Amino acid sequence: MKKLPLLIGGLVLFFTINCREIVNSVLDVLPPFDVPYSKSLDVPFAIVSATEFTRTPEIAMNIDLDAKIKEKKPNLSIKNLKSVKMNTLSLNYVSSKLGNKLELIKNAKIYLKAPNQEERLIATSFNNTDPNTIIFNVNDEEILEYFRTTENSLIFEIQASNKSTDVIKIKGISGFKIKIKL
Repeated sequence: MKKLPLLIGGLVLFFTINCREIVNSVLDVLPPFDVPYSKSLDVPFAIVSATEFTRTPEIAMNIDLDAKIKEKKPNLSIKNLKSVKMNTLSLNYVSSKLGNKLELIKNAKIYLKAPNQEERLIATSFNNTDPNTIIFNVNDEEILEYFRTTENSLIFEIQASNKSTDVIKIKGISGFKIKIKL
């Protein structure tokens, strides 16, 4: 008789664990959802060479992906994430101190940085001539660990079309593909 409660408890535990695995495997079939993010930035440029890349200082983004997820799915949080991948990134010209526009940026690389994580190249753009918008090619890579904290930042490497110094205000518009788990 003492073995019956143990047997029942073991069966309940077995089914609970297996149900979670079944639900998570079903969630793997569900499509990821998009989380849009945009922010205006002042990006300082001191371009002394049009043949080499110049690195900007680290620009704090402090993206609170947890808050963005809760806006779209109030019952979820960063703890429910299985995957985060950037799927879109563009920069739109807003203004500049000396009148330069985005055609100043011929080639660009953007790196993502977070505490206890290595810098990661997340996007590139080559041969830009558009003065108002730069559309980046984004790497299809897992970046979840960079968003477990709000202390994330970007570093730009820029090759200019000509030498210049300016501060350009841009609006960065990005989209993230999010997959969830229970």
